Amino acid sequence: MRIKLDMNKIIQLLLFFIMIISNQSFSYEDRIIAIINDDVILQSELTEKLASIRVENMSKLQFAKLKKDTLDILIEESLLEQAANRLGINISDIDLKNTVKQIAQSQNLTVLQLKDAVEAQNIDYLKYLDNLRSKVQIQELFRTQFTNRAYISEEELRSYLKKNSLMDDVNVKLNLTEYLIEDESKKIDTAKINILISSIKENGYKDTQKRYPHYRVIVNNMENIQLKNLPDIYQNNLKILDSRRFSKSFRTGRGQVILKVDSADLLMEEFKVSHILMTTNPMEDSNDVKNKFYEIKNQVIKNNNFSSYARKYSLDTASAIKGGSLGWIEKKLVVPEFRSVMTNLKIGEISEPFKTQYGWHIIYLEDKRIKNITDDIVRSKAINILKERKVHVAKKEWLTKLKDQAYIEIINE
Repeated sequence: MRIKLDMNKIIQLLLFFIMIISNQSFSYEDRIIAIINDDVILQSELTEKLASIRVENMSKLQFAKLKKDTLDILIEESLLEQAANRLGINISDIDLKNTVKQIAQSQNLTVLQLKDAVEAQNIDYLKYLDNLRSKVQIQELFRTQFTNRAYISEEELRSYLKKNSLMDDVNVKLNLTEYLIEDESKKIDTAKINILISSIKENGYKDTQKRYPHYRVIVNNMENIQLKNLPDIYQNNLKILDSRRFSKSFRTGRGQVILKVDSADLLMEEFKVSHILMTTNPMEDSNDVKNKFYEIKNQVIKNNNFSSYARKYSLDTASAIKGGSLGWIEKKLVVPEFRSVMTNLKIGEISEPFKTQYGWHIIYLEDKRIKNITDDIVRSKAINILKERKVHVAKKEWLTKLKDQAYIEIINE
């Protein structure tokens, strides 16, 4: 019996040595070079990482430093993957598939062409996918734990924008028409200027000149002009336009000016809206609600007091306390049914009752305007820059803590 047991052991040892000899990828050169908690880093992983770096002109000292730095990166990646796993951050096959599609599309390739391109670089495609999954997992870890939690105050934002101009990064081109009512001596009173401006908006330049021949109005067409190249007073007055795309009038040394934007890259329509929200209950049906809305609408038209009815009847408490006002809103911020009714209303008009997923509504369109969203883009860029700074510091501090709390052993040859 004992002889049989020894023979079994001998057979097992022989099989083990045969496996080692036959498998060159796990031969004598591959070994564990670092232990990080319950994970290990192999020599082959370090070698693979170094293979993508040009090292032929490096001195021994430079190469030793490169090896140490690369091993540090592998250790950090291991710690981050372990942290992501602890927090339950996993990248599903569908998420990975969508990421691969996005990468392929960004390079104008199909997924199969991307696979061929990866393999053409002598990279195993399955290994490429594993590495990509790990990379996306770490990105998601940073997004949920740092980027989403980074808060930028209005004071920080103002301070940054005061010291840094980001307008050069926003390439906005416009076609403008400038109407200048000449009045260098400031002899034309405000009432007459307002009449001229209203006439330009309502009737156009030629008709205005016929009606008011004693006033000189100069028209200047500015085509394909960059917003950042305009004087500050022009830029400031192009931030908000009325529904016909006219700016507010403003005074220059030559007289009173009003601008019309004929076309531009970054304009967004906004609507100043109030609404009343009601829902049905078991004792009434949709017709009861609609009839109630018709009564309210008739009373509002008669008494011009939409806000008081909104305070009394609307179930949207957040807007009800403001007389039903939703303020200035963009089309994309409301559900399709609400958007369809809102965009088809005339200024000052109250809608018919209509239904959305939230209940029954009537809406009152107070005004429309066109907003130049350049400032929004600049603010968004500034917020992203400030967030990145905060996230960078927070990530560095957190990674230091991870290393301090982890078991890390470097195994030298």
